[in-house]
Amino acid sequence: MHTRILIGAFLTYQNKVLLMKRGLHKKIAPGLWSCIGGHLEAEEIINPRQINHTAAIYREIKEEANIDEKDILNLDLRYISMRIDKDDNEIRAAYYYIGKVTQEFEPPYCDEGVFYWTDIKDIIDLPMSFSIKEIVKHWVNNPESNNIFLFGINKNNNQSTVVEL
Repeated sequence: MHTRILIGAFLTYQNKVLLMKRGLHKKIAPGLWSCIGGHLEAEEIINPRQINHTAAIYREIKEEANIDEKDILNLDLRYISMRIDKDDNEIRAAYYYIGKVTQEFEPPYCDEGVFYWTDIKDIIDLPMSFSIKEIVKHWVNNPESNNIFLFGINKNNNQSTVVEL
């Protein structure tokens, strides 16, 4: 079994959130809706005491959505999820950030999928991976919380456990 470390961001502007509809060619969650994100690079995880997730999430946002760090406000870690995916024989750890942008950017072409600004009240109904859906449901139902939450995800029986850190 190997470990995959992921990082993602939900960026909002007024009552909208920037989401990606993942391409059908993607191995993970093809055709499903997700946030901006990806994998931590080797140099970002080589020394656990020096992990800088903030730099990694800004890198992912720039790579995928071409949004600069200066245009992002209040980008904070809100969710950490852990799950074992027996189908892929891996442990997946993911760190999710929520922030605001200064304007509604027009995202560029991205090989990962297509970006859309979506009304926050509509996002729960979009087809998403189980992990992302659980985080989105919690976030939408707790919009004023500034706490960090840990999600334990059991993909096999579609259950999650959330703990406030």
